[in-house]
Amino acid sequence: SSGINAEYGGYFVTYSKQPISPEDPQNLILWETRSETNRRAFTLPVLNYWPYFKWSHDGQYFATITGDNLSIYTTPSMKLLNKKLNVQNIRDFVWCPCENWIAYWQSENKDIPARVTIMSLPSCEPIASKNLFNVTNIEIFWQNSGNYLAVKVDRIMKNRESENVFEIFRLREKDVPVENFEIKSKVLSLSWDPKGPRFALIQGDQGRTDVSFYRIGEKIAQIGKTLMNKKCNTIKWSPLGQYCVLAGLNNFAFDGVLEFWDIGSDTPTMMEAGEHFMVTHLAWDPTGRYVCSSNSYGGHSVENGYFMWSFQGTKLYETSLEGFVQFQWRPRPPSLLTDAHLKEIKKNMKSYARDFEIKDKLSKSKASKELIEKRRRVYDEYMAYRKRKDQELKALCLQYEEIRSDSVEEEFVEEIVEFFIKEEVEPATDTKE
Repeated sequence: SSGINAEYGGYFVTYSKQPISPEDPQNLILWETRSETNRRAFTLPVLNYWPYFKWSHDGQYFATITGDNLSIYTTPSMKLLNKKLNVQNIRDFVWCPCENWIAYWQSENKDIPARVTIMSLPSCEPIASKNLFNVTNIEIFWQNSGNYLAVKVDRIMKNRESENVFEIFRLREKDVPVENFEIKSKVLSLSWDPKGPRFALIQGDQGRTDVSFYRIGEKIAQIGKTLMNKKCNTIKWSPLGQYCVLAGLNNFAFDGVLEFWDIGSDTPTMMEAGEHFMVTHLAWDPTGRYVCSSNSYGGHSVENGYFMWSFQGTKLYETSLEGFVQFQWRPRPPSLLTDAHLKEIKKNMKSYARDFEIKDKLSKSKASKELIEKRRRVYDEYMAYRKRKDQELKALCLQYEEIRSDSVEEEFVEEIVEFFIKEEVEPATDTKE
């Protein structure tokens, strides 16, 4: 069996190739985690992909593709949101990471072009859409904040050469404008800065890759020059944005090289480079201050363990663990501050810093005053105790003196006594002879 959890909804799904029993052919069950109850079951053929359901960010919805239909269910009722949405030639869909929006694409069919649609729930009304031609494949990339959606379009041109075109949807702007740009070389992956209007591309082939960064402003512009011949197949961004790690995961040819970059300025800056041979995974901590690189037993059976790095690329700790499988950071609850509040705080950080410095000085002076007063109080208590004991000692000495003056001195007489013990007589000898 296999299972997947909804991130916030408190449900999980199990699937088995074999049904529960001949009388009960259901082989996919959706469970409620807390009550451990079967909320809904399905009878499915043998699946060649997983997960079968994809969940919305808050666990309120889950959806799957069945033929030319997009089936969206709601929780906790586990019923279809509406009737199955008939979407001809639908190929894939992706949920927005922070909104109940869903993006899906349909392949071409004779004279009908391929199409990308972004739909809002629960109304199922389209937010934006775009027709595309000569399409062989499409990949959808949401930015974590939901501000942007990138659609990578693979095309075969008349000369049989492939072409990569990107369609960028600006979801937070009026009428959702769409901007496209073309990349001549083969694009292996795209990764978004989780917080800022930036993204990175890995281009080339698996043996030789280049990396380029882009910023979305009035127009899409490249940040600095393309980084040539990098040993990487993965780019991991800090959860706070701006910083990222270029890594070659699960690839001996890349020698486990890790490069730590700052993309905050007009020119990307490499802060430090390190190495973790046979690295298989990278994980940023929720604060964006630390990165863990690990070599799991599932990837390689030797040199398993993990390294700990600062966001600037300084190695802080390393350990080897036989049979090591997985490393995960303890998650943090979402901030109670809105993005607007956080932006205001960052903008006025200097004034806030001055206020906190004043409060710190006041608290320190208050603590010093309290400490001095406590010491003075303890000293006064000790001196009073000592004075009291001195008085008691003096009174005791006077009592001893009175006792001594009243006592009579005894007279002692010295006598010498001699005892006769033994007498011996020996004859004298003449020494002259």
